[in-house]
Amino acid sequence: MSDSVMKNSSTAAGGADELREPCRPNIILMLADDLGYGDLSCYGASRIHTPKIDLLCSQGVRFSDAHAPAAVCQPTRYGILAGRYYWRAERKLPNYTFQENEILLPRVLKDNGYDTAAFGKWHLGWGLHQKHDSAFWNGDLDPGPNTTGFDYYFGMPNTHSEPPFVFIENNRVYRQDPEDPVIITEKRSQQWKFTGEWGGSTGAKAAHEACDLSRVDLILAERASEYIRNRSKHKPFFIYLPFFAPHVPLLPSEEFRGTSQAGELGDFIQQQDKAVGIVLRTLEECGQTEDTLVIFTSDNGGIHFQEAMELGHRSMGRLLGQKTSAWEGGHRVPFMARWPGRIPAGTECDKLLCLTDLFATFMAAAGIPLPKNAAPDSVNQLPMLEHPADTPAIRMDMVYTGKGSALRSGDWVYMPQPDAMSIFGTAYMAKLGYRNSNYDLEGKLREDAEPAQLYNIKEDAEQTTNLYRKYTEIAKQMEKRLKEIIRQRKSR
Repeated sequence: MSDSVMKNSSTAAGGADELREPCRPNIILMLADDLGYGDLSCYGASRIHTPKIDLLCSQGVRFSDAHAPAAVCQPTRYGILAGRYYWRAERKLPNYTFQENEILLPRVLKDNGYDTAAFGKWHLGWGLHQKHDSAFWNGDLDPGPNTTGFDYYFGMPNTHSEPPFVFIENNRVYRQDPEDPVIITEKRSQQWKFTGEWGGSTGAKAAHEACDLSRVDLILAERASEYIRNRSKHKPFFIYLPFFAPHVPLLPSEEFRGTSQAGELGDFIQQQDKAVGIVLRTLEECGQTEDTLVIFTSDNGGIHFQEAMELGHRSMGRLLGQKTSAWEGGHRVPFMARWPGRIPAGTECDKLLCLTDLFATFMAAAGIPLPKNAAPDSVNQLPMLEHPADTPAIRMDMVYTGKGSALRSGDWVYMPQPDAMSIFGTAYMAKLGYRNSNYDLEGKLREDAEPAQLYNIKEDAEQTTNLYRKYTEIAKQMEKRLKEIIRQRKSR
């Protein structure tokens, strides 16, 4: 689909546009990448300033107990679009993750009259049973986002640390030149500065030049804004906007370098704040603010970067853990929702929410019955969004996964392993003064550590004291419940 088709697709529906129900909102889901619970000023950061996101937060409800279903990127993205825990999935990267007949969020919205578009990091696989070499990236990239149910897609295939370092528009490389193909290299490319340990990409000069990695979130926000400006107001739209910041490499543009007090991490987040502001301003200019449900959250916890730590910033605030860890800091995330007239402004909610719940919640907001067998790990949180102070907890338990796993049930968290299970280690514990009874003061696992972990998260959100031995019956019950959820293949 070309740019011109992106601009005109909503008007092509003709008379069907007039059938839009006044109560059916536009939906925008903005997803940061590796943004920690303490990385926003509206969540306590003092060395990073995010005025646009703070304003969004003040205009709706702010959650303090929202969680990604996983402490790493791709499983959370699958969980959002499928309403299903990733460890139930049968396909894995690099191939297209979803099953042929899997019921997916964008497809259901599309089938019920929504225009659907995605702008940003896909990271849910491309093609089937194919080697992702140079030949693959120079052909049709099917299945992919369009197969999932998005009318239009513009973004990068993986993270901005993995090749190819180009944009994809629908199912082809953006600005592709058959005479100058994309070439995947096993080692870092000398032609393009920003490549990761997964290799590089060369060739395709026009395609690479169009993908400025230091401005990628700003480019995506501008593309999403163009899409909004060209929508018919008579037909609702769903925009999935998975940003790249602050995932490594930290690449703030020159405009934002040195603007925060938390080094490159803070600069990159403040640039993302501008990107969020671009989208929100476009909604206002187009008279769509009142008719749009906006969610901003993160796919998992952040990382304790050395520079930011030395400058006094804590990406996870007071929470223990970081990305990949089953401790709270690995998966508890910022989460805010705005829908003027439906969600009360300036409110707080301390009830449990999982990002898999967005599927059922969006269905309820749009007035669409949840299809049979869809979203087995999703519960409707719309009553919580609309009445955060008065609504009893809707979700009672959930499973987190990363390098390890954990079960949350009520106020309790059970982890069937003794340690943090993080690929980034625990050296930060000593540097930042975090404490856990299974670890010594240097952040090393004790030889006499309990074999599993149990915490009362309401009384000990910092997870300082392992209660596994004190409450063995609770631990046994939670171990049993965890096995039940896995065996039943659904959690509701």
